[in-house]
Amino acid sequence: MDREHKKTSNPEKSAEDFSVLKPCYIYISKSGSVLDEKIENIKKAVKSRLGTDVDFKIFYCGEEPDAGELSVFYNTPSFFSEKKVAVIKDFEKASLQLVETVSGLLENTDEDSFGTVLVITSQKDVEKKKTTKAMEKILSKASVKKLYAPVSDSLKKWLYEKAELDGIKFLPKASARFIENVNFDIGLLKREYEKIYTYIISEKDKAIDETAVNKLVARVLEMKIFDLVDFIGKRDKSGALVALKSVLVPVKSGAADNDSGSGDKRNILGLITLLHRMFKAFLYIKSTDDREILKNYILRNIGHAPYMVPKVTSNYIKFSANFNYSEIIKIIGILNRYDYLLRTAPSGQLKGLILKLIAEIAGVSSPCFH
Repeated sequence: MDREHKKTSNPEKSAEDFSVLKPCYIYISKSGSVLDEKIENIKKAVKSRLGTDVDFKIFYCGEEPDAGELSVFYNTPSFFSEKKVAVIKDFEKASLQLVETVSGLLENTDEDSFGTVLVITSQKDVEKKKTTKAMEKILSKASVKKLYAPVSDSLKKWLYEKAELDGIKFLPKASARFIENVNFDIGLLKREYEKIYTYIISEKDKAIDETAVNKLVARVLEMKIFDLVDFIGKRDKSGALVALKSVLVPVKSGAADNDSGSGDKRNILGLITLLHRMFKAFLYIKSTDDREILKNYILRNIGHAPYMVPKVTSNYIKFSANFNYSEIIKIIGILNRYDYLLRTAPSGQLKGLILKLIAEIAGVSSPCFH
């Protein structure tokens, strides 16, 4: 597939070294969020070289910046910084007067001794629109870089930036589900994104919903274990048993028939650990109203990404209402006992033991919770 963002190599790093800076940089991208991220990265890169934040100023073309104000900022020497930075955003919206002002500033700039760096961003390809001599002069003085790929290390920002570049959209629940399904792994997220793009690009509606994500991106095993824990917290035994089937995978492909489907012991022990931590969290909830203590406990012990902590905290508070204090203490004792049994049991007995565990937590021998 001939994808536009694959035609160009990654853009050069920007503004790490003042000694090699050019008078003007132009960044072009279809994505406004990609351009915003680039500006933030430049600001971080030059921060140590700026004596004051006043020497890093952003002018917004959408608000029609005053050409005179830009000229004054550009030409006024700084007493604190080696060089200043003037960012001009949304240059595709710039007036002819502003374009001519920028052209004049660069024309009169000595490339060996300039005091202000111009950083221009545009969501349209200004190289293809050399409609005026002023624009031609700007391009002749500028280093032009086209950004075809997200620059963020944040999973959610990367996903939204990538989707915007590709002309598709993730609905809020779909993006959250996608990130969960890959267990917050940026490498896996990038690989699985291609499946979603290939599917949605031929559809009339370019919006991806949660159903499409679940259809195209398999939930990784770690997240299936979290799902199982949640079903137990909800006292939904039927849901827990369905979730258990996806957790109980063969120990190895060549396992004997009586071991088939018994599951990897490490996954089962991981399940016990998460259950123990969830019920311990219930004790926190029952004994204190301090949510910060609970959030800190979840952040340290549950294993979710930090931005998932509020959701997990909310779920645990809700689930805790399904158990009274004495039940929680009893269940922690049951988990301690099964922790030993599961560590010492042959692989062929794991499935039976985990089914008994769920039944004991339910407190009944029937297939359903109370």
